[in-house]
Amino acid sequence: MDLEKIRKSMVKGRPARLFPVLPESKKEERATSILLSVFTVVPDLAREILSSASAPIGKRSTVTCFTEVSFKGANSKSRPDGLVVVSTTGKEWVALVETKVGRNDLTTDQVEGYLDIAREQGFDAVITISNQFAALPTHHPVNVNKTKTRTVELFHFSWLSIISKSILLVDSKTVSDVEQSFMLKELIRFLEDDASGILSNARMSSDWKDTCNLVHQNTPLKKSDDAIAQAVSDWHQLVRYLSIRLSVSLGESCNIWMPRKHTNNPAVRLAEDVTDLVTKQSLTTEIEIPNAAGRIEMVVSLLRKTLDLRVNVDTPKDVKQQRTAINFVLSQLKDSTHEDILIRVNWPRRVAATELPLQRALDEDEKKALVPDNFKDLPTSIDIIRIVDLGGKLKTATGLPEIAEHEVIRFYQDVVQGLKRWVPEAPKVRKKP
Repeated sequence: MDLEKIRKSMVKGRPARLFPVLPESKKEERATSILLSVFTVVPDLAREILSSASAPIGKRSTVTCFTEVSFKGANSKSRPDGLVVVSTTGKEWVALVETKVGRNDLTTDQVEGYLDIAREQGFDAVITISNQFAALPTHHPVNVNKTKTRTVELFHFSWLSIISKSILLVDSKTVSDVEQSFMLKELIRFLEDDASGILSNARMSSDWKDTCNLVHQNTPLKKSDDAIAQAVSDWHQLVRYLSIRLSVSLGESCNIWMPRKHTNNPAVRLAEDVTDLVTKQSLTTEIEIPNAAGRIEMVVSLLRKTLDLRVNVDTPKDVKQQRTAINFVLSQLKDSTHEDILIRVNWPRRVAATELPLQRALDEDEKKALVPDNFKDLPTSIDIIRIVDLGGKLKTATGLPEIAEHEVIRFYQDVVQGLKRWVPEAPKVRKKP
């Protein structure tokens, strides 16, 4: 489908404008128009976002965008916020765009309606943008009928992820053109400003509060309970929010680590985490950070009302003494004055882990307790842990998000950023006999 045919099939639609003339109440339409217009003039941002939505976009591609579009033959009441056309060597990739700002959430009926329009018009994808979070663009926060996505792909981005990608582009100086760089900075300023009404802070739903109450009342959780699944979805959205916030703080892209089966099928991830919540009353995730010594593992325990932060570091395998292997990690923390850090040493052959508070582990005499009696094998790894007491804030709408955001960044700064991985020494030339 070429661009001219797309124009002819539109009943309504206007080119995306950088300065849309819209009333104050049209916050979604204004945000859509400004973002899509920046796509057309800042190709690096368009590539960064749209390539994640499977768009075949290269350096020679052109991007054309429209707003408030409707089409012949489609439901006249159904009007997507935008349309993106990527043209590459005579071929077009086309996606409808729907946005929500503030605390407005996407609905199943609306998303499925736009998937129907895209299928009728022969378009390739539907892209949604809101303050809901998804671990990957392919993991949509709204459940839709799978038959709707057989011929049309569905992708989702949060506004915060778009801001994060824009900030990383600016910081990396990828955008060398002065005007484009200025426009990208202005986009960031607009999206972040409270007056734009676009962003909203991460919040936990009432289902999260109800699930916490059930745990604290010793009421068994049921896998079939929709509220439990929603509570897990709240956690998934929160950890994605935290990974983006950490990305902005570090100037590097941080992502949720997942096994392949979870990446390929978000329903499997949801089901397995529901099982964990029901059986363990806790939820776990890991954030992967470029070049860090290990991933940050987060465990929220509804039963204990705590948030555990942990990084696991491999110990050397080319040393002879156990204490030498342990000191590889401890020596990197010798200047730490934090009293709330725990050192846990992991051993092979089902030998129980040993642990001490960091300040005691740094003491030459007390650290002997980290080595098991009558055991000669080297340790396998060391966990560095901080346990945060959440108390009553665990079940409030903003308590866990606010504490977790502060503590994840603090744990990275206090512990993770100073750690180095163990790297085996290079082999040496053998002496001649």
